[in-house]
Amino acid sequence: MTWPLLLLITAPAVAGLSTLATRSRRAVDALQCALAGTMFVAAALVVETVIADGRASVGQFFHADALSAWLDLTIGMVGATGTLYAVGYVGEQADRGHVSFSRVRHFFCLFDLYLAAMLTAVNVENIAIMWIALEGSTLSAALLIGFERSKAALEAGWKYIMLSSVGIALALFGTIIMYYASEHVLGVTSDALRWSELYRVAGSLDPASVKLAFIFAMIGYGTKAGVAPMHTWLPDAHAEAPTAVSAMLSANMLTVAVYAILRFKAVADRTVGPWFSGRLLVGLGLLSVTIAAAFLLVQRDYKRLFAYSSIEHIGIALIGFGIGGPGVFAAAWHLLNHALAKSTAFYASGMVLLRHQHKVLDRVPGLLRQMPLAGGALLAAGLALAGMPPFGLFVSEVLIAAGTYAAHPGVAYAFLALLAIAFATLLYPVLRMVLGAPLTPGLALSDRNRGFISTAVWLNLAALGAIGLQVPAGLGTLLNSIVGIFTAAVEMP
Repeated sequence: MTWPLLLLITAPAVAGLSTLATRSRRAVDALQCALAGTMFVAAALVVETVIADGRASVGQFFHADALSAWLDLTIGMVGATGTLYAVGYVGEQADRGHVSFSRVRHFFCLFDLYLAAMLTAVNVENIAIMWIALEGSTLSAALLIGFERSKAALEAGWKYIMLSSVGIALALFGTIIMYYASEHVLGVTSDALRWSELYRVAGSLDPASVKLAFIFAMIGYGTKAGVAPMHTWLPDAHAEAPTAVSAMLSANMLTVAVYAILRFKAVADRTVGPWFSGRLLVGLGLLSVTIAAAFLLVQRDYKRLFAYSSIEHIGIALIGFGIGGPGVFAAAWHLLNHALAKSTAFYASGMVLLRHQHKVLDRVPGLLRQMPLAGGALLAAGLALAGMPPFGLFVSEVLIAAGTYAAHPGVAYAFLALLAIAFATLLYPVLRMVLGAPLTPGLALSDRNRGFISTAVWLNLAALGAIGLQVPAGLGTLLNSIVGIFTAAVEMP
């Protein structure tokens, strides 16, 4: 079937543009709920098609292999719950008079176009069109980050667009160099920009050009992925953006940027072997986990706390992809579980923010007693992000640690020490928030908006618990296919 892939990509764009023509809040809410259901079903059908047939495509433009389908699943699931959550979150802001109906429409137009750009990036066959789609996501995200128009939000939006523009420019250089290498083999043709053709002729490409292309792509797209030391935009953007946007940035945008790096890695591995990209990814991954573990210790803003946690988990995934072999399996599994856990954490944080109107974690104890759903979701997400069983992040971190130990024990010891620090520095503030006695009653949410928000949280918790310690059979097949895209494990120095 080809129509689910086309529906998955076009539905957010159509919904976003249609939102501008709506005349009532209820029409906006109904349109967004329809979009959420459509994305989830279409993503599931794309994954089913790829598992059965190995691929799904629409002509020569859109193509989904196992790696694309994995990102479709992640964006489809979290995008669906994020859309439902945004309906309640922005609706509550509108009911309190903080945003007008016109701005509600503009928010959902940008939000939906943001999802469409990410879905286009992970399903397009052309390396240059992928770059254009990611640039489109940058523009949408920048406007969403500054949506609340406070001084801090506008500064965060400008910081994001400036650093991301530098990153995307470096990624463009990498794209041009990759085309330069492939054009000498395939000729001046659009096939020289197609991933499938690049994989086919990778052994004939100039090794020096491919290495340079990978370095530019890794730094450029790594900036969008929040990889240290290019991560400085991320805490500000996550803290100041509307919470639904924070969840999409952390769960989807960072993952899509990692996807772009992996596409270049797959070409580089076939040209120069996995050792080159593997060592770079492991090094940047360890640096990201180190910086995140240190900064988690001093956070007093609960949204910034989870922002630094995102840097940590992207670093963990890079280490898995860097060591190769079973590490690729574990890292891909890690990305999906992180997306579910981190979006759950942000959804719960948004509920706290709507009630208490501030982000100071020292002033919101006793959430389990005051807000059972938000407190319970924060506790579950915190345990998952800390790598505790019975959540999937525990499994992926154990597998990555084992793979790293097999490649180089010294790196594995450093990795485990950093995980222990990050475990304590994340879980301690989370426990302070959920335990104890509440300080102030705060503002109650309206029943209608609370219904949308609660539905999103429950769906995320159900998905996070369902996959838990066992990889479903169909998803296991997909993960094994992703491993096949990359070559054997890397020999660390």
